[in-house]
Amino acid sequence: MERDMDLQAFLKGNAKPIEDIKMIVSKRFVDKNDNPIPWILRQLTGKESNNLRKKHTKKIKNKLGRIEEQFNSEAYQEEFITSSIVFPDLTNAKLQTDYNALGAYDLLQKMLSADELANLQIKISGFAEEEIIENSMDNLVEEAKN
Repeated sequence: MERDMDLQAFLKGNAKPIEDIKMIVSKRFVDKNDNPIPWILRQLTGKESNNLRKKHTKKIKNKLGRIEEQFNSEAYQEEFITSSIVFPDLTNAKLQTDYNALGAYDLLQKMLSADELANLQIKISGFAEEEIIENSMDNLVEEAKN
């Protein structure tokens, strides 16, 4: 019976939603009061990440005639990053035209400095790591209390 109660927490309707994260990616994009405008980032689900991985994996025949998988990690990373950005909308035609960009990742590269882009990539790729660290710290605090 107790096991059934624990399983209730894992039902889709009982799980807490994955929350978007606000981040100041660049202090160069400001509102009318000169305050930096935060970007909104979302964490992709495991399913979304897996679908991107499949999308960027090709099957090719090697010289021996065997089928091998070839993973394009650069294309995967680019799409993973742009798919994680909710705001600003990198698919917005007006933004892309203004920066003379072809596609979301090209726009991102033209909007941000190399350092800003690197920091954004670190933040996006570190979502899972932060969650693990945060949970570990919560557990350590609880253990210390007990």
